[in-house]
Amino acid sequence: MPRVSSPPRVRPEAQSAQLGLGDVTASTVANIGPGIDFYFAFGVIAVTAGVGAPVTIITAGVAVGLLAFVAAEFTRMEPSAGSFITYVETSLGARAGAVTSLLIALGFTIAIAGVFAMSGGMISLTLDHYTSWHPSWLPIAVVVTGAGVAIALRGAGSSTALVAGALVFQVVTMVVICVVVLAKQSDHLTTVPLRWSSVSGGLSGLAAGFPLALFMFVGWENGPALAEETREPKLTIPRALYISIAAATALFVLFAYTTIVGFHYETSSIGRASVPFLEMADRYLGSAAILAWLAGIFSVLSTLVAAANSQARVLSDGGRSGLLWSRLGTSRPPGETPAFALRAMTAVGLGIVAVWWLCHATGLIGGSSDPVNLYAECSTMGTILILFVYVLTAVSLPVFIRRRGRRLSPVRHCLMPLLGVLVLVIPFAELFAPGQPFPYSVFPYASVAILLAAFGYARYVLAHNPRAGAMEGSAG
Repeated sequence: MPRVSSPPRVRPEAQSAQLGLGDVTASTVANIGPGIDFYFAFGVIAVTAGVGAPVTIITAGVAVGLLAFVAAEFTRMEPSAGSFITYVETSLGARAGAVTSLLIALGFTIAIAGVFAMSGGMISLTLDHYTSWHPSWLPIAVVVTGAGVAIALRGAGSSTALVAGALVFQVVTMVVICVVVLAKQSDHLTTVPLRWSSVSGGLSGLAAGFPLALFMFVGWENGPALAEETREPKLTIPRALYISIAAATALFVLFAYTTIVGFHYETSSIGRASVPFLEMADRYLGSAAILAWLAGIFSVLSTLVAAANSQARVLSDGGRSGLLWSRLGTSRPPGETPAFALRAMTAVGLGIVAVWWLCHATGLIGGSSDPVNLYAECSTMGTILILFVYVLTAVSLPVFIRRRGRRLSPVRHCLMPLLGVLVLVIPFAELFAPGQPFPYSVFPYASVAILLAAFGYARYVLAHNPRAGAMEGSAG
């Protein structure tokens, strides 16, 4: 077990706040990953919800908006790079903060391992599609991940600028493709995909696809982690949260509607396609469809850098507060770049990728070593752990308000967090439902085991360092 201590924390007043509203919004949308998440998630949503799949996405967008409201309320009062760790610790105490810190550390690292895999997987798929060269995705993933982390180590300002450029390319490209497809299918445009009555099976059909639609939005929590390097974080971060979620929802709905129209409303065909949006682009754009493949590459690269930036800062804050390994809290210029946390998260994430690949390559675990499978598995397992954190954060808000002696609003501080918790009942019920294929059948039990272990970890941390978490504070 690593030694835990509480080193003096360098507060953001001593650094230069570089990021504005546009920077934080771009980084958050990139972390959500409107391209890569849609490419590999929509096929399943279309099968479960049918032609009404866009309604499932809209519902998930509203649900995420409720969760973002809770994060925004915290940020207006106590912006911090610790994000969820700070919110829970300052509300429910150091033990709850330590539980949250371990769940965050494991959830984020497992989830980003899938992104590392797809950084090589998307390039490998593109080369396989357009050339006679069939390279292994694993070495490409290692090289690209290393390059992405090197960019993140340059600091939030310069790396976010590159992320914004990649985001613009992927979004503009995908929107243009949508315009082309919709123009060619103009005689078949209807509002049917946007009607509740079009959801297959009604509420049960929506519930079946809802967890995956919710997963597509994971990354929305990017903004609060950048608070210490953002100008006027109490105003900027909440605005960026709402704009990002609204933009991501609009993009996902546009992509979903276009894909349904492009496949002539045949959702079974969408489900059979390996990557529906790319297959649609090949069908309607011919040789120009390579832009859609490049947009996928740019999407996963921008997601990698944006996620590494925000997630490493959360881990670093946990290290500074003593709730995680103290070395994670070390930083270097420019700003307070969490260099050690970035490298540690990268090493563990790539380790997960390597072990997973070896297990499949040696036959220890059956099935394909396709990186898309690893991406789906890591996204699912990591997100389950993060869902626990969402619940803890929502529960913390009214407690935080009372402890800070502020006026408690029944609607803002009680009803909204309650609604945020209630919307998570659906994904929890679906994820824990019996009959899941392996390894998804194991993930719920593994996540509960990790949750219980987190309480043991919290007890250990506080026994060895009673002041752990005591120096959590505001970013101003």
